[in-house]
Amino acid sequence: MGTLPELKRDVLVSIHPRHASKILSGEKTVELRRRFPEVGTHGSFAVIYSTRPEQAIVGFARIKHVLKLPISRIWREYGNAACLSKTEVYAYFSGAREGFVILLGNVWPLNQKLNAADLFMLFGIVPPQSYRYLTADCAALLRDERFQAPDRHKRRYRTRRRTACSGIAR
Repeated sequence: MGTLPELKRDVLVSIHPRHASKILSGEKTVELRRRFPEVGTHGSFAVIYSTRPEQAIVGFARIKHVLKLPISRIWREYGNAACLSKTEVYAYFSGAREGFVILLGNVWPLNQKLNAADLFMLFGIVPPQSYRYLTADCAALLRDERFQAPDRHKRRYRTRRRTACSGIAR
């Protein structure tokens, strides 16, 4: 019997604005976490929520892989890719023996940022302190280009104009 396929779960990840902008620019290719799911996120999307003062979803990144490693190895192998100093890495993981390295690929900035109030109003989601799983419907809608269009409200309620051909059967 074959093995069951791994279910992909998209996650909303809260990231400080300086790190979020480095991810979107491609300068930062890994995100470090004290806690993160090891199973179910490979190949899924990380929806990037930039914390205060921005407080908005700013983009997406494909999760290539998640590794659980000792802190010394995280610093040695991924410190530069995380755009952090040794002091910052060890301070962040203070008291922990291991941490998580999220390898990011294919980054897409949102055409229009989605602020925290809209996130709650549209989806009932309060931004997490670290991460939270997203429903498939929510993640799909956030990735939809039509949802991201700045003039989406203007087009949605526009009435269709009848043309001369609209009454002809095709």
